[in-house]
Amino acid sequence: MTDGRGVFIGQRRDRLGARLLMLLTCIRLGEDFGTGFRVNWFPQGADAPELDNPEELFAPDWMEQHFLSEKDFEDLNRTAAPIWSFQSDTSPNRLNAHLASGRAVIVEEGFEILAFPWEDIEAIRPRYRAFMDRIGFDPAIRAIMDRADRVLSGQGVSAYHIRRGDILNGLPWKHTTWPAKVEPEEYYERHLEKASGAPAIMFSDQPELLKRFQRGHPHLMQMSDIADLTGMTRAQRDFLELYAMSRADQIIAPIISAFSMAAARISGRQRLVFRDVLTEQEIAEANERVIGRVRQGPSVFLNPSEAAHIYSKAAQYLNAGDRSKEAYDLAWPIIEAGADNAFLPLLQALNCFYLGKWAEAEKLAREGLNNKQLWPEDHAALCALLGAVLGARGKRWGAGRMFTRAFWAKPMRPDVIVLGSRMLYRNQLPERLCPPIDWELQRHVRQRSFTPFSNLHLVQWKVIVRQPCNFDMILLDWHELALDQKARRLLDSGDRLAQLKEGLDRVEAIAPEHPSRRSLAAMLGYRLGEVSAACAIDESRAVLALSNENPLYHKRLAELLEAEGDHQAARFAYGDALALSPDSPFLIYSSGRFLERIGAKDQGESQILQAAGLDNETASIQGAAGQILMRRGEDHKARRFLERARDLCPSYQRFANQLDRISSRS
Repeated sequence: MTDGRGVFIGQRRDRLGARLLMLLTCIRLGEDFGTGFRVNWFPQGADAPELDNPEELFAPDWMEQHFLSEKDFEDLNRTAAPIWSFQSDTSPNRLNAHLASGRAVIVEEGFEILAFPWEDIEAIRPRYRAFMDRIGFDPAIRAIMDRADRVLSGQGVSAYHIRRGDILNGLPWKHTTWPAKVEPEEYYERHLEKASGAPAIMFSDQPELLKRFQRGHPHLMQMSDIADLTGMTRAQRDFLELYAMSRADQIIAPIISAFSMAAARISGRQRLVFRDVLTEQEIAEANERVIGRVRQGPSVFLNPSEAAHIYSKAAQYLNAGDRSKEAYDLAWPIIEAGADNAFLPLLQALNCFYLGKWAEAEKLAREGLNNKQLWPEDHAALCALLGAVLGARGKRWGAGRMFTRAFWAKPMRPDVIVLGSRMLYRNQLPERLCPPIDWELQRHVRQRSFTPFSNLHLVQWKVIVRQPCNFDMILLDWHELALDQKARRLLDSGDRLAQLKEGLDRVEAIAPEHPSRRSLAAMLGYRLGEVSAACAIDESRAVLALSNENPLYHKRLAELLEAEGDHQAARFAYGDALALSPDSPFLIYSSGRFLERIGAKDQGESQILQAAGLDNETASIQGAAGQILMRRGEDHKARRFLERARDLCPSYQRFANQLDRISSRS
């Protein structure tokens, strides 16, 4: 406390960069609001074992003054409020009153400069650099910090950060691509040439890369040119490198890197990415150099894994430039050199897809799906790709099976959305494999194209010309079938619902008064809070008076009636839907979930088990049946359903965990 005034309490559960920024934010807030700050360094759920010994960084007397014991934190936390609860205020009055009453404020913001609506963030940002002097660091650490200040501050230095390390060699990180974290060395080379002779320092978690750059650029510094960190702990090395990076006049780094982002925040400056410092022409030149290096073969890389990761960048440039044959040819030497990265078969199958090598694409995709190291997102993308390949080969049922596996696993994955749109536009999805959906409307409800290379393996224009479909239209009715938790939370996402409504409003091929549009608009209006459940019910009944044969419209009415609390009427509406499609496992499953929610547990479980007996292609239905039988102690029956669920989506760990539990108690 400061004269009875409440204090700011900083805490973070993650790693060094975020914790440092949290500290600086607390210092800033304490200064501006006339109070002190404390630190809860060991919050519950902390995940940074390298920071378990803060005395490696901080002076004992400073820790004594500012670090809270577990008991002290619990006492203060009883009446504390989170900082975010004041961030919508238009004046500091409520926050000042809270502090004046002696109550604390919890600060967990760790990656952005914090500013309230009444403050000027650009006036606050530059102050962060000086706040580092307010932290009581260990004298040996402070001495190296001072040396970094003398060497780097105000010298016009550019700091470069190259992220590699576990991405190249660590498990499971090496088995997926990192387009926002891995930037090719050629980008750094191009900027070094552009700023020829200017002072520069490079930081990397891959020492070999530092040596490689220093051979070509002798003036390029690294941390060892400032201080010898041999013998220091990981926390000390990480902090000193991060601090040294923050002293540079500009920091140039990959788009996503917590390390360099934290350094930039501490410096009080904005971090730069290559599109900020290189022209489009210079980036194109760098891309050609990347392709040229890949063309030299795997031997010019640190190892086959590095060759694979840099190839993933080159392949996108080549395919975007309609040079898929080059991308295809350049992949084989890396594969033959022994690169075992699980994403490689996916990339080569994509190359085959672009080239129309359907049989080879199918073979590579099936082989790739057998790799247990494949990441969940890549598994879904590869399932969708195999579906598109099978569709192109006229194997419509197989195409639909693979798409539904991809969609229910990762329905928001851009690759899945784009490839699924292609299959839908080309009538390659059998309706029998899917729940009741307004397919004609779905073809016309679209979303904006994805940003090129942003979380995408494929090149969109080589897959579809039109904008991709907005498959949130399917999730609006059937989110319970998705395994991905973010996808299941559609109803709580106002932004996604608003985008879906925007897509519906843009539809021109179907009249606004058509039952399909009216039904969807009623449900969206209710979910967005624009109309009451009662109004949406009235509109849904009006739609059914015009089009009574669509089970989807009855299901939507049932959901609205449930929301209004009229469970009896909702049961009748589900009954009407099932009468129109009595063998639909999706309707039976949804009805079963509804019965569970209203307390008819036994009847609901019976329907879910019935649905699992009718459907053999939907992991969520198979898994739900297995979980019911596990709870009943019928492990032998449960195993059959859970094994099927696991085989449909092997990257979803829950099913494997449940099978392990069955094995452990048998």
